[in-house]
Amino acid sequence: MSFSLEPHHLRPNIHSNALLTLLQRSRIIIGTITGNVSASNVLKEALCATRDLRIRQLLLALGPTSPLSLGTRHQKIIWATFLEAADVHDGCDAVVVSPAHLTDLSINFEKMADKSSVRLLMGDFLDSALSASSESEVFPFLSRLLTRIRESNQTAFFLVTEDMHDLKKIAMVKRFADVVIEYRRTQGGAGQGVETRILDYGRDYDSDWQRNGNQDRNCDDRPLLPQLS
Repeated sequence: MSFSLEPHHLRPNIHSNALLTLLQRSRIIIGTITGNVSASNVLKEALCATRDLRIRQLLLALGPTSPLSLGTRHQKIIWATFLEAADVHDGCDAVVVSPAHLTDLSINFEKMADKSSVRLLMGDFLDSALSASSESEVFPFLSRLLTRIRESNQTAFFLVTEDMHDLKKIAMVKRFADVVIEYRRTQGGAGQGVETRILDYGRDYDSDWQRNGNQDRNCDDRPLLPQLS
């Protein structure tokens, strides 16, 4: 593997086989978040899963989630944020692009996601891009980006927070997906937890909602996703 992760920032050895399997067999995976679910923790679980994959390089495409919160090092990062490059904390080696400048985002994706060096793209940049632009502006940008990912035999795992955007934008994003993973916060007898389900359009398979990891516990040993047989 050519990327380095700080182990104490990640939830070690707890990812389910579900995400690993989906990353291996799907091209476009969209994770949707409803309620108080940590995008950072979802991405940390995905980073744990990538350690079992043979990947030359990973490109993080981040938005609300700070690169430093993931504990990444020596990583290709596009950060769609309104922060100025000069305001980004020391130790964060990221290409900073305004989410309102979709052309600049597209150019940087094309430059940094070369198929010879990048197999997997991952992050929550969509929340920033969808917030800063209209549906009619985002659609052609996403169409070009995701078509290029498919044609390059790469895989994308992008998160979007449903509560932040109108339903038309969320529906547009989902239409590009081979698989949608839905995460939602629940309140039950045992306290708050996270429920997930998998909608695999290519295989015409929808899992039931399953309660898994409780993101409030740092020592949680349950993955956020259910197991796949």
